[in-house]
Amino acid sequence: MKYVLRVVNVLAAVVIALALLVLLRTVFTPAGEVPTLGGYSFMRTLTGSMEPAIPVHSFLVTDDVDPETLQVGDIITFRSTQPNLEGALNTHRITSVYEENGQLMFHTKGDANAVEDSEPVAAVNVVGKVVFVSAALGTVVSLFANPLVFLLLIVVPLVLLLGFEFAKLVKSTKEVARAEDEAALRAAVEEIRRKRAAEKTEAEHRIGL
Repeated sequence: MKYVLRVVNVLAAVVIALALLVLLRTVFTPAGEVPTLGGYSFMRTLTGSMEPAIPVHSFLVTDDVDPETLQVGDIITFRSTQPNLEGALNTHRITSVYEENGQLMFHTKGDANAVEDSEPVAAVNVVGKVVFVSAALGTVVSLFANPLVFLLLIVVPLVLLLGFEFAKLVKSTKEVARAEDEAALRAAVEEIRRKRAAEKTEAEHRIGL
């Protein structure tokens, strides 16, 4: 049972560490850049162009899939070439797929928009296919983007936890050292007793002779 609990605790710690890593990567990645981890990208939506499928400020995970596998209806994140969004990240649904001059192209449209995007998306500008959406996590990420909140809810508790674990480590080290000293003392006392017993036995043997 103890072994099972230990495994569960380790797995929980790993999950928490990964979640914190993703959070940090998302919060502290500069605007215009895409935080990635293991082939997946993490970001937040800043507009409601994909509502209700993707509420504004939602947390997204995209998979770096082969553009050849994308189909009509897939939601993708891409670098827009529209004049008003030059190079900015955008997340819309594919409405058609075609080839132009040997290059794979996509027409896209936000679910909440009345018309398609004015510029098609080239395969080379596709960041990934959206595979996960969470409005709740988006709220959490937005919250932690505030430096004061991040300091109070992440940095301070983490420092306290590390301090507590360090104190436990120091205490355990002292206990181990004390136990080793006591064991060495017991061994020394036992050795003295053994020598005295041997000397006594030898003395008795000489008297008997």
